[in-house]
Amino acid sequence: FAWRLTQAKEGTLYLVLARESEKFNPMLAGALYRSTDKAEHWTKMEMPSGVTGPTMLVIDPRDSQRLYLTAWGQEGKDVDTGGGVFGSSNGGQTWKALFEESQHVFDLAMDPQNPDILYNTGFDEAAYRSTDRGEHWSRIKGYNFKWGYRVIPDPTDAEKIYITTYGGGLWHGPAVGDPNAQEDVLTPIPVAH
Repeated sequence: FAWRLTQAKEGTLYLVLARESEKFNPMLAGALYRSTDKAEHWTKMEMPSGVTGPTMLVIDPRDSQRLYLTAWGQEGKDVDTGGGVFGSSNGGQTWKALFEESQHVFDLAMDPQNPDILYNTGFDEAAYRSTDRGEHWSRIKGYNFKWGYRVIPDPTDAEKIYITTYGGGLWHGPAVGDPNAQEDVLTPIPVAH
């Protein structure tokens, strides 16, 4: 399940392998690999503790050692665990949990004009924005779709974003959210801490 390939500016490749099942099985877990020789050889990387379902890797264009990894949580009896957004400042040697409000994060986008601004979305009826490289997140009010796919900054208006979904529609609105939006989902799916 080779899922996504990301390349750093100096040429390092990162390959995300998707998990094959929602049920726990270490033989079917996802993985993350790195190649520094144009895909001739690959080295398996350590993922954050508890992560078995990586979904996306994003590299800060200013610093190739700064990585962001999104993950799909592992199904549990009462709650899912191991999902969210994780950050590394040392090329993936160590990871820090940056976002755990949703356990089903599918994608992370970086604002091309300001890489400190990040967006994430997934399947739990919400999308989120951070202006400080993932240290703090706020829900994008007005976006209420389930099955979020990707956040795309509007190329003609820096104050707006698009959010695509898996068949639920397309949302276009303020990048910071709409404070006057009529909310039909008051809280996304909670997680246990």
